[in-house]
Amino acid sequence: MTINLKLELPKELEKHLEYLTILSKRPKDFIIKEAIIQYLEDAEDIQAVKDWMSQKDKKFYTSEELDNLLEQKGLKSSNV
Repeated sequence: MTINLKLELPKELEKHLEYLTILSKRPKDFIIKEAIIQYLEDAEDIQAVKDWMSQKDKKFYTSEELDNLLEQKGLKSSNV
C-alpha cells in the first residue's frame, strides 16, 4: 500500500533536500522516505528506552561490572 502526501517545506529545508538529491544522485522521494524510516526507527528506540527507564527494580551496571558479567558468561571478546 502506498499513500501520496503533499509536503510543504521551508525554503532552507528545501535547499538542503535539493543539495542531498544532487549529492546522492537519488530522487527527493527516496530521501524523504529514508528520513521518515529513520525517524520512526529512532522514535521506537527512544520509546523502548523510556519504557525500560520507567520499570522498577532495574539494575544499572558500570562498564567494569558489565565486563565481568560478560566474562563470566563466556561472552567477552578478547579483541574488545
